[in-house]
Amino acid sequence: MGCGKTTIGRKLAVRLGYRFVDTDYQIEKEQNARVKVIFETHGETHFRALETDLLNRLTKLNNTVIATGGGILTTPGNLEIIRDIGISIYLKACVEDIFERISRNTKRPMLQTENPMQTVVTLLEKRQCYYELADHTVNTAALKMGHIVSQIIREL
Repeated sequence: MGCGKTTIGRKLAVRLGYRFVDTDYQIEKEQNARVKVIFETHGETHFRALETDLLNRLTKLNNTVIATGGGILTTPGNLEIIRDIGISIYLKACVEDIFERISRNTKRPMLQTENPMQTVVTLLEKRQCYYELADHTVNTAALKMGHIVSQIIREL
């Protein structure tokens, strides 16, 4: 979360001439509710099931850049589905950069805590092992969006 998946994904899709899908946005559109509301109303387990269902449907698409939510890999089996879809890229960012990017966003249900910085640290520690299973890792520190997109294209 907060590493630029949506912004970079959109720019990458444009450069490649592909379509773009943001899983959080797609779920919000299909459920006619914000992710935050889905979490509050139905809980995280329900939201994770919606993510898995969407991923399964995305396996049928070609020429598509997909930006997933930061917790999608915590659901068993989702990594395998992502591998079936195509190449995965981990956009690596340091905790301070992540926190700075997301601290102004009240739409993130996982950060509605008393200590959001500690929540970011805890989530990153818990998820890091999953992120490192990506086909490619791009460190986003001190890089501009255009440079990140160019680096991804070179690695593909």
